[in-house]
Amino acid sequence: MGKIIWIASFPKSGNTWMRAFLANYILKQKESYPINELGSFSLSDTRPRFFQEASGIPVEQLSTLDTLKLRHECQRLIAQFKNHDHFVKTHSRYGTFKGHSLINDRVSKGAIYLVRNPLDLVISYAAHLGIPIDEAIDAMDGSPNFTVEADSNVVTVMGSWSDHVDSWLTNETVPRILVRYEDLVEDPSKEFNKVLTTLGMGIDQGQLNKAIGFSSFSELARQESVSGFRERPPHAKQFFRQGVSGQWNHILKCSQVQKIIATHGNVMAKLGYETSV
Repeated sequence: MGKIIWIASFPKSGNTWMRAFLANYILKQKESYPINELGSFSLSDTRPRFFQEASGIPVEQLSTLDTLKLRHECQRLIAQFKNHDHFVKTHSRYGTFKGHSLINDRVSKGAIYLVRNPLDLVISYAAHLGIPIDEAIDAMDGSPNFTVEADSNVVTVMGSWSDHVDSWLTNETVPRILVRYEDLVEDPSKEFNKVLTTLGMGIDQGQLNKAIGFSSFSELARQESVSGFRERPPHAKQFFRQGVSGQWNHILKCSQVQKIIATHGNVMAKLGYETSV
């Protein structure tokens, strides 16, 4: 049985970008890996089939509490789905909710944890949810802040942005590597090289360069424009919007910036994000 290498993040922090890069690099793609097949390369921890297999009940009939109780068993099934270590996407925070552990340490080998400046993230998050930025700010502040996936009936517990980050970075059981979205934008070769090295993979610079190109924002957006993207929420105009950092400077109001920093400033500072604006 393999073990899970989590690709973990609060939504809109680069999770899809990381999965696309890894698929293109590891599978030695000669052309861009289709974004609508990413679910085959890296399973999701909310995949309905595993909850149905674990419970023997159609996932539509499970309650939120049922899916919480089943998480560990589902993750065991996900781990054994492949006979080698493999990547699994999650937006869940680490820890417990209503007395139930959210991450099964026994089947976890490690995690790639992606983080993004909340000042930028909130803009993408608002578009993703189809709500105004002020509502997205409140959603990022919320606790427990959980969502039930519309297509799976499975709960994902996120907590606030700060809770999410702290939960993964302070856990003492699952080894993790931290990747900042802004660093990926600035120097993708350096950051992806760091990830591959941490994973114990050899570096093929030619394939690395190809994978970076095949998973670039422009290429992912092109694929979405041609064939759509299964992970795009129905109310969002597009999943891949801009793929930049620093957009908050000309989009957010001063009051919005101040509110985000007042709530998340401590964690932002730990990550090297500016909090004195």
